[in-house]
Amino acid sequence: MAKAPSEPHTKLPPISQGSKIQKRPLNKPQLQASSKSPTIYISSHTPFISAVKRVRKHLTRSLRTTAAAPKHASLHSRVEALQRSTNTVQGNTTPMVVTIMGTGKAIDKTARLAGWFEQEGDCDVRLRTKTVGTVDDVVVEDGKGDDTSRVRKVSCLEVVITLK
Repeated sequence: MAKAPSEPHTKLPPISQGSKIQKRPLNKPQLQASSKSPTIYISSHTPFISAVKRVRKHLTRSLRTTAAAPKHASLHSRVEALQRSTNTVQGNTTPMVVTIMGTGKAIDKTARLAGWFEQEGDCDVRLRTKTVGTVDDVVVEDGKGDDTSRVRKVSCLEVVITLK
């Protein structure tokens, strides 16, 4: 199978004398808290176990029963509601998908998190690599020119985790 020719890599132009680059954080899309597929961004300073607990919390949230009986319901109606919710969990409902993303120096930690959940046994782990664009500001220090922005491409590792 022939490999498609890749797009040539173009370098960013050098910045002018007396300027410096200020890096902005990654552009993260705003998602709802009740989203079925939360995305967790990992930095090089993110504690490993905290990231594990955060991912596990999202995964176990999908196992909670949502169709609970009313507060003052009888025991019989509570048991029926529990059976209904158990049947929907065991059915063909879409499982919770948690995505972990790391760029730059955080790719190592993201790969270690993928290995951790791979060894857990109750999780399916898929890895994807991609390139994301981030914005840098070129700031002129002497004040004689205009500040500009430019887009820089960054490598990214995306780990998709679901319960089996």
